[in-house]
Parts: sequence; structure tokens; C-alpha cells
Amino acid sequence: MQIHSEYTFNFDWETVVKGFWRKYPCKEFDFIKFNQVVDMMLNDNNTMSIKRIVYARKFMVWCLTLEEITFDIENRSMEMQTKLLKACKYYPNLSGDESIIYKAIDDQKTHYSKLLSNFHQTFVSKLISQFNSSFKKGVEVVEARCRELQSNQ
Repeated sequence: MQIHSEYTFNFDWETVVKGFWRKYPCKEFDFIKFNQVVDMMLNDNNTMSIKRIVYARKFMVWCLTLEEITFDIENRSMEMQTKLLKACKYYPNLSGDESIIYKAIDDQKTHYSKLLSNFHQTFVSKLISQFNSSFKKGVEVVEARCRELQSNQ
């Protein structure tokens, strides 16, 4: 099963990507305890690849993920793939993949797409509810960061 959501930001791609990068820390996602870039590479095709470890914890539930992010400056797009590396013993079958794309529509709008797939079926109903809430919160946080960036210019 897959869960997919989309949104259009009324900000240019560069501002949205900066807003995404400044998303953490924030009170809306207080369960994100740690995120750290562990690798960065400029590729031959003029893209930049970044790997980032993210540690999330809420009460006794925790997980460690790897985000693989690719920036294509020339085409004004950013793609991110998230893989679960390890989860707490309470959810031994926790699995799933997350894909995010930020792509410039024009000089003033950016398309955002998020897809969850390959997750364990027992989490479907709870995951759908949390996904919709998390997607909305994520959009709100990035929008707020974009407004902050524009007001500082």
C-alpha cells in the first residue's frame, strides 16, 4: 500500500529548500531528537548528494533513519529517500520507505510531493492518520521558515 500527498508552496524553490533544511529543531516535531549530515558529495552531473542520520523518539518508541538527499540545482529539484535503519524492540516489524520531492514549478511556486510505501500492514490505519497530520505539520513548519527567510531579506 502507498500513501501520497502533494502541496504547492507559494515560494521559489530556493526559499523552500532553505526552509526544509531549517525544519528541525522545532516544537511541532519535538520527537526528532537528532539529525546529522554524515556524508556530502558533489557528483559529476552537477548534483549534490547528502546523507543524514535522523533519530526520533517519542516515549519508549524510537527509530533511526537514513535520509539520502539529492539536490539538482540546474533543474531546481530536491529528492529525498528515507530508509529505516533500526527501530525499538516494541515494533520489530516496523518497515517502510519515504520519498519526498521538491520541484520548482516556476520562479514563485514549488511543488512538494511525499510518498510512503512498503510499510507493514498492521500500521495502515494509524499510519494514514499520522501521515496526514505529519504532512500538514511539515508543510506549516516549512512555510513558517520560508516566511522568516523572506522577512530577513
